Amino acid sequence: MEQDYKRLVRERILARDELIRATFSGEQKGSSLAWNNVVVRPVEIKGEIHLQFSYFDDKKDITKNYLEEAASKVDELLALPFRNIFVESADGNVQVNISKKGKAVVSEPKPSKAHAETNLAHDRQKSRLLSAENAEPFLKAVGIMTSDGKIRADMQSKFKQINEFLRLVDETDALQAFTDQPIHVVDFGCGNAYLTFAIYYYLHDILKLDAHVTGIDIKADLIERHKEKVKSLGWSQLNFQVGQIADYKPATIPNVVLALHACDTATDDALAQGIHWGSKLIVCAPCCQHELQAQMSRVPMPEQFASVFKDGIFFERIGDILTDTFRATILRIMGYRTDVTQFVPIEHTAKNLMIRSVKTSSAGNTHWVEEYRNLKSFWQVTPYLEKLLGDEYKPYLSS
Repeated sequence: MEQDYKRLVRERILARDELIRATFSGEQKGSSLAWNNVVVRPVEIKGEIHLQFSYFDDKKDITKNYLEEAASKVDELLALPFRNIFVESADGNVQVNISKKGKAVVSEPKPSKAHAETNLAHDRQKSRLLSAENAEPFLKAVGIMTSDGKIRADMQSKFKQINEFLRLVDETDALQAFTDQPIHVVDFGCGNAYLTFAIYYYLHDILKLDAHVTGIDIKADLIERHKEKVKSLGWSQLNFQVGQIADYKPATIPNVVLALHACDTATDDALAQGIHWGSKLIVCAPCCQHELQAQMSRVPMPEQFASVFKDGIFFERIGDILTDTFRATILRIMGYRTDVTQFVPIEHTAKNLMIRSVKTSSAGNTHWVEEYRNLKSFWQVTPYLEKLLGDEYKPYLSS
């Protein structure tokens, strides 16, 4: 049986003209792997179809393209103790799950309608971003495009920001898990909701996923306007609700949690919700951060930083950096592959960081637990996110 499933997986991956994507993830019981997951997909480079291998762990991802060596690289992957293998192919999908006893359970679900054609572009983003051609109704409805089909001069930056956001989300490769199942997204603190409308349109109309998106905000007047736009577009699976982040009780647990420029501890509220739910993807762009700075002002500062804290602006910025460092480290402890990147250029906003986290394992990575506790001890503070997570996660976060 083992050789049968390996031969089947190998054949589907090496049939480059038919392959859409193959994903290797999880580790078998009693085994350890250098990578959390590996994604293989075809790309066209200089007229020839290569196989692109993307290797992900908690800290980084490495992408390499192979032509003649592709078969041996597939064999290397099949020799590793991955617990789950999923191959999407025009010839039919293959799902392999290795049980705790080491038995391979193989199924061949129907191919997803979302991938009628395989995208072979080495830079796949160009065809997956929004444009005046592929997103005209949505762009007009939200006021980014004029009635004659041009992006408004005063919305050029917002349009670029939207596409950068979509690129950063797509880059995580977390969306691949939802080609054959519904994807539920919540956007906390949605505000003007440009990105809320964009993520729905991108998932539903560009990627052809069964997307259900909910925008949450405390401003009732904004929410009513958004509902009117949704009605005009006829989008039945995008909705908006008035409410606080911490009070939101979804009918279906969200797979994706977004919180873009949610103010101060609202970002922590969103992160705590996503962690409690075990959401597959959590993306936040933190805004102002004051809670940790208030704690820092009440304890003796490390004398090594005395010259730094003579200027208030440096104190504020270190508070910002520490807040987001604690957030990223907590997410890593909770089993999320996390990176921190620039969301939009600094000339648009000083608050331009984005934290992207993909759930890859269970909580309790000892390396990150030690780093977190050392950081807390040095600065003599307790991050607000730790307080929100409560007793369930206390063993990981409190020494």
